[in-house]
Amino acid sequence: MAGTETKDDYLELGGSFLKDLPQSIKRYPYEGADSFFRTLNSPSSGHDRTEFALFHASRATIEHLFSPINEETTIISYCSSYDLTEELFLAKMPSLGHTTASSALDFAIAQFLQPMGLSNSLHKYAGGTITGRDRGKEGDHGWGPRRPPPGYPKRPSVALEVAYSESDSKLNSDVRFWLNPDDGNAKICLTLRIDRAKTRICIEKWQPQNGRPHRSQIIWITKVSNQISVTNHPLVIPFEDLFLRLPFTPTERDIEVSKEALEDIADKIWDMQGL
Repeated sequence: MAGTETKDDYLELGGSFLKDLPQSIKRYPYEGADSFFRTLNSPSSGHDRTEFALFHASRATIEHLFSPINEETTIISYCSSYDLTEELFLAKMPSLGHTTASSALDFAIAQFLQPMGLSNSLHKYAGGTITGRDRGKEGDHGWGPRRPPPGYPKRPSVALEVAYSESDSKLNSDVRFWLNPDDGNAKICLTLRIDRAKTRICIEKWQPQNGRPHRSQIIWITKVSNQISVTNHPLVIPFEDLFLRLPFTPTERDIEVSKEALEDIADKIWDMQGL
């Protein structure tokens, strides 16, 4: 589906999680809640091209912020990732684009599953931090079986990350987390990249292959002169990767997000953007 493979279709699992994020994401010391929100709300903080800000804090501070019993829930609602070893955590400003894209893809998947009678067989992961090896991450959305197989924790088997024209290093860091068996341990990571100024969206599907994340599908959705073009459709999510089991009946099959469904997802995003 992805055409001729290149070295860019594979990622290495090693390396930094947050430390090597692009310089467009500004760095700040964490100096308490008041300073945190002043930084996020400052017009000079450089958020005109990115929704993110990276904060340095001690391991103990990060453990406190991300503790389930922590009362500073307002700060946590802005935090998308952390790394205790690197003593960094990433804050993300809320975005209607992320919400719109996540909801639209979730609706398309639910519509496909309805004839199989499986619409209520998935647990949706919209919010909530998934913890790994000294790391944690909150995806934009995710899906996993309501009753996973024995020994498999309740976490997304398919994760979704949405970005506004972010650099490859940011999305690649997300993909590595989700597909690393020691961290997210997902079967698939979908990335959906929204162009800020043009009617152009890129969806990529990443899966583990030979111990490395492999980009197995790329879809471009564009609109020129009110004509929508979709390449390499449909978006295919293997049934076994989503439900962590083989199909039981002939009606249970791989999920396919059709050209029409992809156009609908794009239209909803562009409507929100006013494009």
